Formats: sequence, structure tokens, C-alpha cells
Amino acid sequence: MCCTNHQRIARIILGFFFLLSFIYSLVNPVFEAPDEVYHYPYIKHLADGRGLPVQRPDHKELWEQEGSQPPLYYALAAALTWWIDTDDLPQVRRLNPHARIGIPLARDNKNMTIHTARESFPWRGTTLAVHLIRFFSILLGAGTLWCTYRLGLLLFPGQPLIALGAMALNALIPMFAFISGSVNNDNLVNLLASLVLFLLVQVVQGRESGRLLLGLGVLIGLACLAKLSALGLFPLSALAFFLAGLSSKERSFGERLWQCMKRCLLVWGIAVLISGWWYWRNWCLYRDPTGISAMLDIFGRRSRVPSFPEILGEFEGFRISFWGLFGVVNVLLKPHWLYRVLDAFTLLAVLGLLRQAWRVYRERRLPCQWRELLLLAVWIVTVCVSLLRWTSMTKASQGRLIYPAISAISLYLILGLYAWFAERRWPVVLGTMAVSLGLLSLTAPFTAIRPSYLRPPIISADDVPSTARPFLATYGGVMRLLAYELAPSRVRPGEEVAVTLYWQALAPMQEDLSLYIHIFGRKGERLGQRDSYPGRGTFPTSLWSPGQVIEDVYYVPIRPDAQGPVAARVEVGLYRLRTMAPLPVVDAQGRPVGQPVLGRIKVAVPTQKPLPPHPLDANVADRVKLLGYDLPQKVHPGESVPLSLYWEVVGHWNQDYTVFVQLLDREGRIIGQGDGPPLEGDYPTSFWEPGEYLLDEHLLQVSPQAPVGERGRLIVGFYDLETGRRLPVLDAQGRPQGDEILLTTVQIVQR
Repeated sequence: MCCTNHQRIARIILGFFFLLSFIYSLVNPVFEAPDEVYHYPYIKHLADGRGLPVQRPDHKELWEQEGSQPPLYYALAAALTWWIDTDDLPQVRRLNPHARIGIPLARDNKNMTIHTARESFPWRGTTLAVHLIRFFSILLGAGTLWCTYRLGLLLFPGQPLIALGAMALNALIPMFAFISGSVNNDNLVNLLASLVLFLLVQVVQGRESGRLLLGLGVLIGLACLAKLSALGLFPLSALAFFLAGLSSKERSFGERLWQCMKRCLLVWGIAVLISGWWYWRNWCLYRDPTGISAMLDIFGRRSRVPSFPEILGEFEGFRISFWGLFGVVNVLLKPHWLYRVLDAFTLLAVLGLLRQAWRVYRERRLPCQWRELLLLAVWIVTVCVSLLRWTSMTKASQGRLIYPAISAISLYLILGLYAWFAERRWPVVLGTMAVSLGLLSLTAPFTAIRPSYLRPPIISADDVPSTARPFLATYGGVMRLLAYELAPSRVRPGEEVAVTLYWQALAPMQEDLSLYIHIFGRKGERLGQRDSYPGRGTFPTSLWSPGQVIEDVYYVPIRPDAQGPVAARVEVGLYRLRTMAPLPVVDAQGRPVGQPVLGRIKVAVPTQKPLPPHPLDANVADRVKLLGYDLPQKVHPGESVPLSLYWEVVGHWNQDYTVFVQLLDREGRIIGQGDGPPLEGDYPTSFWEPGEYLLDEHLLQVSPQAPVGERGRLIVGFYDLETGRRLPVLDAQGRPQGDEILLTTVQIVQR
């Protein structure tokens, strides 16, 4: 391929990257990139002439932990936007208190902030400033791409397809394009680190000059003012000078080592002159030159150093976020199986590298670029070790944090892929990879990012589907829940319940009300919960107009350790987040509703056949068998006695029945009673299914007037609470044998 052709292709890749990153910057709402909501206040602080931030753990600022970052990116962005009136920042930066940050599988509350018409084009105020800085970041990302391309040409001047492949891979990683279209200091350190790597490769190749050493010192100093991960460039430059000295045969080892030290002192000295003031400032303020301690005081530390298996367990998030994990680390590529394809690509490339390494070992012949490749590999390892150390202090396993080595990583992945194919097939392989990744990156903003922030459509009350159950409860006189849907009606622990709510605004609201969905199981155990602003977090009530109706869908997971089986209650309410005070609820007739229960869903939990202390075998209407019971044989007048009944469900139930528990004297008069719904009302019989075993506990209240010395008969059974009709008890042949089960006789004794 001639020089003109591959340069033309490189420009096409660069142009496509500009378009791609610009699309990401437009589609992604303001402040919905990693830490963008904190990066921009740092920039505004500088643009407003208020100097560098000072971190105080006891005084929370808008920039939070990002105020500990080196200032170069923020200063350049402030110089770009100082002239814009950004006093509307509080209106644009309206945080969503229910945002599900860092939860990729969350189906709601993806939005870090509340988005309004202030973000619409034509941009103004804070929105304009953010988009200008995003464009600045795109330029930095493009510079990183060009470094990747030039680095490939430097290493493989006779094989331009390797350089083009690395450039294309770098450009078409969806996450790289996404970060390049956001306000993030990663973009500057990525560029500066790639430039330093490009110059260091020239040093290793013996192209050293005074200007190159000066440029190295300046770039390393600037990189250390962009992000702390650039500090690894100091030892990397020493390695480059050492490797360069290895190629010199005319000098002794001592002379080469001395030359290496002199070059290090020169380059490092320039770098320290440029960046040292920042680290000295940190020492004076925090007694920590890096400022990491101040950052951790705000961001939060791990309670303990994680073990290797725990770090390995976080590798999946690292791997996913390298390729594409958008939003505030909570928006996945769609469909999710794309990650498996990308994993396969990575594995293929790594195996190709191992294949090449084995070939080198077998042939005992190093490639002519081994020093340069070693330098690149050491930089990748340095960045990964730095991230590993950071991850050991706080949870930060994000793949984008190794992008300072993205040029080297892209080259190595392409070399690994190159190992599997003959050179004549390489254009087809490269083209297939570029088209596939290009389509993925181009569609991701529309299939993954944009849908995550869409508001639910406004509908009319007539549009509420007929399948929805009417509720017509009014909350605080300002919101009405017209209807709801629960699906499925039967779930297992660990599964989700889809709760669809049809809300209608009744009056203008100046405040943002939060809604809650609670699912309660046995004895009031909370099995699931979801809190949110309406519209899955995107449509707070202060933006509503009277009469508007929305369809609001939430997926509430049931606790994996939920006790059951149980007919769980689903409650929905509105509350003021600041005071946690719920809004009063009235029904359609205006009567107060204490607990607004929508309905019930069955949480099915496998049960095992019990071994009752007192076995029985009684059949009630071919629907349930009483396997036994547990009860003291002696009771006292006025005593409350616990009774345990062991049921086996053998048939289907079409309505709810009540269990009667009665203690009768010899004349049949009731001297003790413990009637009530089975399982204290937590699991009505209409939810029972064949094959279930249930422990049903009742409290037998013995009458204070129960005669001492009486031997009472204890009977149980089922009856319809409305009609009083009892279910028949059947014998072994299925014939009715009355409507009660005699458990035992109980002796009533004096206290």
C-alpha cells in the first residue's frame, strides 16, 4: 500500500471518529458521563476566577473527589469557556437522588441528573459550556488516535496496515468514543501519554536529539499535571534510555548507564519544573504529594484490602467498561451478547500474541522491534498495576482507566490478530473488524444510550389499558393513581416483579415528590423495594402539568432469601424525600387509606415435608391434608397457647378460607378459640398450590372461665368467613365424615 493511500485511509478513520464522538456528545445528555457532574464544577470554579479547589472532607463541594485531580485539563477547559455566563448551573445540575449509579442491570433511574428544555439547542449557559468542552475533548481523542497511527508506522514502517488497524481499533472502541465526547480529564492524559510513548520509541530507536529530550520533559510534566496515572512515565522514560543504551556497542556498560542517568536527570528535571508545584501544594495542604488521601477521604475507602479472588471478581466490570459501559457506569451495550463477541475478539488477539511469543521462543530469534515492543508492554503493565493499586484502595474497576496506554494496547491487539492470518488476507480481516466495530459504535448511542434517558410518553386517561386494575387513590390532593398492573402474578426469590403505575397530576406541583414501591412478605418482612421520581427517575413532579397521565414501569427484585411461600403485599405511595413524610392517601370515596396496597403476588418457595411431633392424616375436601400438629397437653384458664398445624396442599383453591381452632367442653361449648386466616393472613388459601407443605401457627386463647379439671376437645377445620360454611372432612374413601378434625383432648389445670 503506497504512502498516499494509507494516509488517506488514516484521514478517513480520523474523520469517522470525529463524527462518531460528536454523535456521542450530542446524544448523551449533559452530566451523564462518568463523573462529568463533578468535573464541570471544577472547571467552572476556575473559570469564575476562584482559584484551585481545596479539599475538605467535612465540607462537601460540587466537584467532590475530582477537586483532588491535577488541574491542567480543567484550566484549559476554563480558558475555553470563561466568557460564558454559567450561573444557571444549579438549574442544569439537578441531581436525581434515586440515581442507580454503577448498577448496569438497573432498568430505571439511569439518569444522574434531571434533564429539561435548558439542554435543548440552541445551547446556552452551562449547556453551551459543557458542549464546547466536549468538543475540546474530541480534539484530544483525535490526537490520541493520530499518535496510535504514527506509533504503528514507527514500529512497522513497511506494514502500514498494522498502523491503520491499531488506529481503527482505537477509534472504534465504543467507550473510547464515548469518553472522548465527554467532559473528562482522561482525554488529556490519554493524548499526552501517547505522545510521550511516541517520543520514547524514537529514543529507543536511537533518534534522540536535544529537542526530543526537551519535548519529553515538557510532555511528561504536562501529563503529570493532567492525571496521576502519568507518574508512571518517569520510570518508563528511564527504561527507554536504558534500552537505547543497549544498542550502543562502542561504550562500556558504565558509560551507557551514566548516559542514561544524565538523560533521566535532564528530562525529569524539566518535568518536575513544570509539574512539581502541584505536588508541593498537595504536600503543604494534605501532607500527601499526590492528594490521593484527600480524594479517598471524600470518595470513600474500602473497609479492607480486597483479596485476589475479590479483585478477580471485579474483572468482569473492568472488561465490560473497557469496551462500552456508558452513562454513570450503568448503561450497557445492547444486545448484551455483544460483550461475548468482544471477549472472543480479545481472546483471539491474546492467543495470537502467545502464539507469536512461542514462535519467537522456538526460533530463538527476537524481532528487530523487541526493545520498542518491550517498552510498550511495560507501559501497559505499569498502567494496569497503577489501576490495581487504586482499586485496592477504593472501588474503581473501570476499563477506561487504562486508556493512557490505549495506543500500546491497540497495537498489541492488532498484532495478536495479525498472527492468525496470512498477509494477503489482512485487508479483508482489517476491513471486517473496522466495519463490525464501526456499526457497533455508531448504533450504540441510539440503541443503548438514548433509550436510557427517555421520559415516558404523556397519555390521556382514556389510553389506560383495560387490562389495568383501577385503583383511583388520591395522594395529597395532587396526584392520583388511576390504575396498576402487576406481572407476573407468581415469582420466585431473586426474580423480578413488573409494577406498572398509571399516574395523573391533579394540580401544579412546586416540589419533587418521590414514589416508593414496597413488597412485604411474612410477618411484614420487606422482600423488595424501589424508590424513584416518577417516569423511572426522569420526570419529577415539579415538571408535570395538571391532567397529564403517564405509564410508569418499575422492575422490583425479590430478595433471594425471601421466606415463603407467601402472598406478598405490594404497596405504593408518594413521599417528601427531605422529611421522609408520606403523602396522605384517600380512596375514590374520599376515605383515608392507611396502607395503599395495590394487590398481592405469590412468592413461591420450595417446601419440604415436615415431621410433626403429633402425626395425623386428615383430608379436608381433597384440597389439603393435616399431617399433624404441635400443642402442649395441659393448659391453664386465660392462657394463650401456641398451636402449630402442618398442612399438605393436595388440591386447587378458588377462594380464601379461614381456619377455625376451637377448644370444646363436654357439652360442646367453646372454652378456647384461635380462629384466623392461615399463616396469619400472609398466605391466603386462594394462593395455595398442590405439593406445598405449610407450617400454620395459631394462638389458642383459653377462656378464663374454663373449668379446671375439664378435658377439652380441640378441633380444627376450614370455613368461609362470609357464609360460615365449613369444608367437609373426608375419610380414606373420600366420603364426608363431618366438617371438623379432632386433634386431641387437652387437660385444663390450675396455675
